[in-house]
Amino acid sequence: MPTAEPPGSVLLTGASQGIGRAILLSLARDKQPVVSLSRTRPELPDSTGSEFDYVAWKQLDLSNADEVARCATSLRATVIRALVLCAVDYGANERHPVAATSAQEWQRAIVTNCIGHSLLVSLLLPKLIANPPGIIVNLSSDVAVLPAPGRAAYAASKAGLHAVLRTVAAEHSEEQLRVYQLIPTFQSITDGIRRRRPAGFDFSGYADPALIAEIVRKIVSPAGSEAAPGTYLIQRDGTLHSYPEITHL
Repeated sequence: MPTAEPPGSVLLTGASQGIGRAILLSLARDKQPVVSLSRTRPELPDSTGSEFDYVAWKQLDLSNADEVARCATSLRATVIRALVLCAVDYGANERHPVAATSAQEWQRAIVTNCIGHSLLVSLLLPKLIANPPGIIVNLSSDVAVLPAPGRAAYAASKAGLHAVLRTVAAEHSEEQLRVYQLIPTFQSITDGIRRRRPAGFDFSGYADPALIAEIVRKIVSPAGSEAAPGTYLIQRDGTLHSYPEITHL
């Protein structure tokens, strides 16, 4: 894995596991230069080809504001084409009501998912709009727009980032910046999901993370996406359905 980022890179948070890792592999195989921003170095499969020559890694802990700032500074010389936000901290593995949500759980989920990502976006915005149109893709969640009993901290963190990115989109023209928020209507089978489900759980209704990865790959492709910026529901068959959001009262 090279240590220097190639020009015109896609930055990807949370690429060391789950859906983020699937996106990383999809971009690399498409020969789109991608920089993984994650706590741990992504494990790449053995390959006799050259697709992983397009992958670089920078260590980043989104819960540490100073580290986010240092990471953004280290990218000063990098041409950034797109930023994909996929890292996640659920706060806790179990579900419980608001009254039983600890300060630590609120802190973990909101600092990483909302504050860390929002700070990274704010620091990288000048670089994104300097290479127009910059692209931001947020892997959002149904809990960002729907009630989520037992998941208050996680829901608040995802809803917060969702709102921040709607504001970012409103502050820039589509010629400058294209913001996509993707809400899967299904669960994907990841190692993390497997750990949180009981033994013998039926995953037949779950999807391969590659389905979401393919959608993200098309959105950030240098050829451009047919989908207009906005919020979308990802259906189980891989189609995107526009999600109408209130723009004024």
